[in-house]
Amino acid sequence: MFGQFLIQRKAITMEQLTEALNAQVVFGGRLGTNLVESGVLSEATLEVLLAAYYNLTALPLEKTQNIKTSVLKLVPLNIVKRLRVIPFEQGEKQIHVVFMDPARLDAIDELSFVTGMTVRPYVVPEIRFLLMLEHYYGIKRDVRYITMSKQDTGRFMSDRMSSRPTPARTRTEDRRLPQTVDRTGPSAVIAPLSSGEELTTEEEFQKMLRTTSPVTENGAPALELSQDMEMDQELRLTHPGNMAEALSMLSTSGTRDDIAAVVLGHALSVFKRAAMFIIYKGIAMGWEGVGQGVKRTNIKQLMIPLDQASAFKFVHDTGAYFVGPAQDNELNRDFFLLLGGKPPRTVVILPIHYRGSLVQMLYGDNGGGEFASTDFGELLVLLQKVPEVLGTLVTKMRRMA
Repeated sequence: MFGQFLIQRKAITMEQLTEALNAQVVFGGRLGTNLVESGVLSEATLEVLLAAYYNLTALPLEKTQNIKTSVLKLVPLNIVKRLRVIPFEQGEKQIHVVFMDPARLDAIDELSFVTGMTVRPYVVPEIRFLLMLEHYYGIKRDVRYITMSKQDTGRFMSDRMSSRPTPARTRTEDRRLPQTVDRTGPSAVIAPLSSGEELTTEEEFQKMLRTTSPVTENGAPALELSQDMEMDQELRLTHPGNMAEALSMLSTSGTRDDIAAVVLGHALSVFKRAAMFIIYKGIAMGWEGVGQGVKRTNIKQLMIPLDQASAFKFVHDTGAYFVGPAQDNELNRDFFLLLGGKPPRTVVILPIHYRGSLVQMLYGDNGGGEFASTDFGELLVLLQKVPEVLGTLVTKMRRMA
């Protein structure tokens, strides 16, 4: 497998592989993404290694830029999203295609049938593939993939300011929305993370986030991102009938999404709406959200700075759970606006620790103007099981890597 291939090539060590797998089960993304993120590999090196692993020709960077519209139209959008492929060049009875997973022979066969041409596969790192999807198709990346490099983060922050109209502000209209990504894909410039470019540090990202906050008109409705252009499939919730069943389902989780499905499914037996966040670079980043009026695409684009006053900051700083009314401040008002409008009377935020660090949070409430249930004892027990399940997943992934 790819992890062992990298070790055999002496590109990484077993310790670096284990650390990357631990990050992968918490934050998601592919193994290569986590290795680039940790600074173990550059994107350029990863691209060469992926090509060697799949026995494919390495794809020059310039081939991913300025792809002709006529070539992009050769593959319907629904197939692009389902098979995770991007056509970039057409030859005589042949189409050149970037694959997220070029080992999928069924995808190659289907693409050949749809286009009526011979398919020549290529592979690029997940980071570049997702950037191409956003650039050419408007399929937004999760925030996690935007915060990796100084270059990409800076461009994202610049686009974030220019892509929204700034209304005339009065004392009551100066409302910030620091938590929402709103990019226009075609304006982005595709560039690598290589050539010595540094990754964005937590401190640098926090500073950028605070100084590039767009505004919205007072009383504007909650922002809704395009669900049609979403890449991921809808999360299939698991609804355990009781605590024993919930623990059993959680213990057999095969992926991090399985964990979210069980936790959020059980959370809906306690709250009317719930969301899970990952803690990354001093930010609570939306992972999944469910329940009354919750827009999943909004949740997946949320960024809540943990150095600004909020219930999330309390949980982050203390490591304890929070129950009570959220502070009436700008950050919390904007969060509830995006969550669905009117703030609840009280909220509950429960921490999830892994390997001695706070890595995730579970948020729950009963909707605008309502008190959150305090009957969440079983949820606490369930969340205490999550670190063990994450560790088991890492062990399984290490055997398969």
